[in-house]
Amino acid sequence: MTEICPVLYSHQNFRVALLLPAAIATLVLAFLTHRTKHKLHVLNGRPGIVFPMDILKRSHRFSYAAAFGTLARLCSDIVFSAKYAFNYNGPIYLKVFVALTSMFIYGLGYYPLFAGITAERPIGYFIATIFAWVFTADFFITSFCKQPFTISYLVLIIGLLPEIICYLYLTFSLPARFIISIVKPRKKIKLAVDFESSDDLYESIRKSYQGNHVRKLFIKPDPPPPPPEGMKNKIILRLKSLSEKIFYRREKGFRYSARMISLMAVGFVLLYKISLESLVIVYEVFDYLENGLIAQFESIGWTAQPGEAASIETIREGLYIAYYFVRSFRGCTVTSLSFAFLINFVFLFHYLTSYRQNLLSLYKGQSRHLTPRAEKSNSSLMVGSMRYAGYQVGYIAKGFFIQLLLLLIVSFGIATTIIIWDILGDFLVSQVMRIWPVLLTSILLNIGQLLLAKFLFLQEKGDILAMDNRRLFFVVTYFLFFYNIFIGIFSCLMRILKSIILGSLFLPRLDHSVLPRKFQQFDPGFDAYCGFIHVESTHTNPVAMVFISILQAESLTTLKRNKLNDVDCTPMDEKEEMKDQKRRKAKWKWLLAFTLVNNPELSLQRRLVLAKERNENVKEILFSQYAIPEEKRCTESKI
Repeated sequence: MTEICPVLYSHQNFRVALLLPAAIATLVLAFLTHRTKHKLHVLNGRPGIVFPMDILKRSHRFSYAAAFGTLARLCSDIVFSAKYAFNYNGPIYLKVFVALTSMFIYGLGYYPLFAGITAERPIGYFIATIFAWVFTADFFITSFCKQPFTISYLVLIIGLLPEIICYLYLTFSLPARFIISIVKPRKKIKLAVDFESSDDLYESIRKSYQGNHVRKLFIKPDPPPPPPEGMKNKIILRLKSLSEKIFYRREKGFRYSARMISLMAVGFVLLYKISLESLVIVYEVFDYLENGLIAQFESIGWTAQPGEAASIETIREGLYIAYYFVRSFRGCTVTSLSFAFLINFVFLFHYLTSYRQNLLSLYKGQSRHLTPRAEKSNSSLMVGSMRYAGYQVGYIAKGFFIQLLLLLIVSFGIATTIIIWDILGDFLVSQVMRIWPVLLTSILLNIGQLLLAKFLFLQEKGDILAMDNRRLFFVVTYFLFFYNIFIGIFSCLMRILKSIILGSLFLPRLDHSVLPRKFQQFDPGFDAYCGFIHVESTHTNPVAMVFISILQAESLTTLKRNKLNDVDCTPMDEKEEMKDQKRRKAKWKWLLAFTLVNNPELSLQRRLVLAKERNENVKEILFSQYAIPEEKRCTESKI
């Protein structure tokens, strides 16, 4: 393969050279941002902290997803190659500091791209566009510069297709946002909800995702559809429900957070990249082995020749066996790679479904599947939220290869059994003939116990857990005790095997723990997921966001009205102003009273908060709320 252009720069040189422009761009964005707390009088409250991404919002989701998709190659290099941002040949014990420095260099290089999208200003979009173009040019130069236009060139394009889509999306969408922000400037108003473009703040709250969610809470849900009639409709409904369980079930109106969409984008691009590269390597390795065996055959001949030595025939038989092994293992490896990719691809949709289900349950105050919030400290939940994104990408990458290894072992075992069937066929048949009575007896006994329990030992054919024929039940349980000892030994081995298989299969899924419920705190992946989902639920609850936005809109409306009165130089009459304040105060008190009367738990929580502010005894309030009244206690004590 001939080179078309020379190597202009290395990976390390590009990352280091990007530091100064990235730092300058970040500083420019910082001076466009106001501080919110400290030293607001210095430099008119500038510079402020500029952040790369609001992980709790749902705006610019696809821009963030595309930006994170461009990081897939870097993530792959970090996970599998431990690639640093600069060359280091010093002591090994200092490599941890080199890794930390490299992570800072990588993060700072991509910082202006994310921060420019988050700023939602013309200058921010301009900076993000410049950096997106730089990264796109670097990607195409390093990926295609050395490749001649042949069939391998097309294979390379297919292998890089998801990354190409992400780069092209940023290349064209960010300049478009920059032009739109200049032509149609929009004043940025900070509301708790995902703000929609509207002059009316209350209408914006209604149209936002959180507003739609709250409006649904006041609408009576539709009754469940009647069962289908006819065999055709039943089959269609069954297939539809099966596809929704296996792949994905859409829920109208729900919007995923930008962080979740970005993680799924990185996961998919990473899986796609690893699978294609592994497939190419597999084909090259097995082609090399197969060509070597063919060369050996051609040197000694494919068939026996008259007067040939016995050693040549022995070598030929060995080569035939090796040739069949190579051909079979090639198919096993390709099949295992395909299944591993398909499993993880389906898991990506399951991540989204599980995230949506867990988040909506937490909005309702339910956390059955997750570790309850009361069992963990707030600091540990916050740490889990910070860890989750990195953990998820790492688990997807490493879990893919563990699943691949498990599938290879199974497929190689099946292929080996088929290949050597002629040699060990009689032995395997004899072993099956020895085992099948035990297996058949165990199956029949399990079915028999189930039938006895349903039709003989339970009332109403097992519809209620009420015992019947007790004496016979005690007799059967006594005699089955001895046989179940032998079955228990086999069941123990099956339990170990199932734990290994399911643990390996669900290793990339952080929304499920591979440990029992009481030991979930020792599962770092699931612990990080619980922290992430609890923090997101606390800070994105639509009811709380809509309530806060209404208060913000009320404050902004009042402020705007006062400014208009000052401009018109028509100050409101003092009596009218007092009436207006009393009217609004009475309105809010009435709404507060109505809410507390219909929500006793909120009433108790409000009393506790007020008691803490006034340094009152919280225990007395709890006791008065839930304890027995004093008169009743006195009467009971006399009795």
